[in-house]
Amino acid sequence: MTDPTGVTDPTGTAPSRPGSLTDEERAAAFAVGAAPTSGGVDRNAALRAGRTPVPRKVVVGIITAFAVIGLGGVVLEHFFGSIGVATSVTTTTLSNTGAPPTPRLPVAPQLTAPLDAFIGLKSIGNAQAPSLAFRDQSGASWSLQDQTGKVVVVTFANIGCNDICPVLTDELRQARALLGSKAAEVEFVIVNTDPDNTSVVSTPAALTVNGLEGDNSIHFLTGSLRQLNAVWISYGVTVTVGKSPLQMTHNNVLYFVDPQGRLRSEAIPFANENGRGVYVLPQADVARFAHGIAVTAASLTPNR
Repeated sequence: MTDPTGVTDPTGTAPSRPGSLTDEERAAAFAVGAAPTSGGVDRNAALRAGRTPVPRKVVVGIITAFAVIGLGGVVLEHFFGSIGVATSVTTTTLSNTGAPPTPRLPVAPQLTAPLDAFIGLKSIGNAQAPSLAFRDQSGASWSLQDQTGKVVVVTFANIGCNDICPVLTDELRQARALLGSKAAEVEFVIVNTDPDNTSVVSTPAALTVNGLEGDNSIHFLTGSLRQLNAVWISYGVTVTVGKSPLQMTHNNVLYFVDPQGRLRSEAIPFANENGRGVYVLPQADVARFAHGIAVTAASLTPNR
């Protein structure tokens, strides 16, 4: 028999090693149910003594390690938690090309929208309308103060009708027709917004484009640049001019003045600029906007 050291016992029995049990000792141990302590470990005594206590330094070290790991996670999240999160910064770049920016016109409301919403109608109040005193296309003096007793519809366009004018004047023409018997109680005024051409012209394009030059209730007003500028400011019209005469823009607005000369409401004309730079609008939209002008003007007439 070979022992753990590799030596063979020719008798077939394992050699006795220091601390090992003889057959008699082993039999005695099993007889009493407890292992002897000779050369071994008294396990019952070990259990009675309790587990080996963990040194305090080890406990403190473990607690410190967990605290460091937790703090490290917070710190890492603070510095690297946004990695992979997309952020964007919006910037606006303005270029000085000499030409004013083409205004982005509002998208036309749906035909199913309420009429007031369709024309952008908004009540202003009862304040007196700013003064208007110019010469019209015939060279005759015209002033807002002389229109007491009438409703006055005031709007703005270039004398050359190279802005929203073709659409706007078509709407005025149709509104004039829709008023029927009330047409005599309503005046329509277009104030010039062209700072490069302020002369009185008997047939300005703003009137001839849609055949308005022969209608005595529709006036195209102009005056000196100083006079026009004062009115633009009073009525909230911003005119921007570029390097060439054709490079000009202005915001679009239409006002309703009641028979007492009070500024009652405003509407926002709109159109779409096509590829040729001409402002157009579907006829259904033109007709509905004209209807809105007529209804609003008629509601302010003395005999409505």
